[in-house]
Amino acid sequence: MDEKAYYKVSSLERGLRILELLAEHGSLKVSEVASLLGTHRSAAHRFLATLKELGYVVQDSASRYRLSFRLFEMGIAMVNALGIRQITRPFMEELAEISGETVNLGHWEGDEIVYIDKVKSREVLLMDLAIGTRVPTFCSAMGKAILAHRSEEEIRVFLSSASFKPLTPKTNIDPEKLRLELELIRQRGFATDDEEMVTGIRCLAAPVFDYNGRPEYAISLSGPKSRLTDERLSLLSKDLKRVCQELSKRLGQQD
Repeated sequence: MDEKAYYKVSSLERGLRILELLAEHGSLKVSEVASLLGTHRSAAHRFLATLKELGYVVQDSASRYRLSFRLFEMGIAMVNALGIRQITRPFMEELAEISGETVNLGHWEGDEIVYIDKVKSREVLLMDLAIGTRVPTFCSAMGKAILAHRSEEEIRVFLSSASFKPLTPKTNIDPEKLRLELELIRQRGFATDDEEMVTGIRCLAAPVFDYNGRPEYAISLSGPKSRLTDERLSLLSKDLKRVCQELSKRLGQQD
């Protein structure tokens, strides 16, 4: 028997899958959960009843189930436990003041980057992704900034296993081109996203290293292409790299 299958708890897996389905669909009836989960209605009802008793889901007057605020509270607690937001906030505010653009903090989670904090631009036209949003590593500036500074083995595994699906006409879905881009990013110390995730939006990002010298986070500047011209990106990249280097030292990175 496969070791992973041996240690897997099917009931726990299904319970967590229900939470994912509710997060994706907003609210569902028992029959809908059963259909999406591929199980009997009675089994789906037992799972939902258990999750309700534990406080993870609520049931409305129309007998539809939705997530409770308990998961939101757990998510906030997890982010706060990282301690990273309190440390990075002054650095992000400095960049927001310098650039006038939205500043984001992202955390590496393999194939995805999770947005864990932001300082919004005061401009009317801005890029504004909610905290908790997940974006693909391969085409986001923060993802590329982190990936470029991971080990050669990690990069090799990523390029051979990641799902390269285009989000815009400008999304690069060629692993070899990405590998070459990562080499350039390593040399210059910052990454860009030129309308690869959202048409009309450009991003500039640099990695943040922890005390082990590993890039676990990245900070990005995001805004419309009309403001983030090539010349302005070049100027802002210097401020971004400086701030990220100072932040990395604050987190314990050794020279």
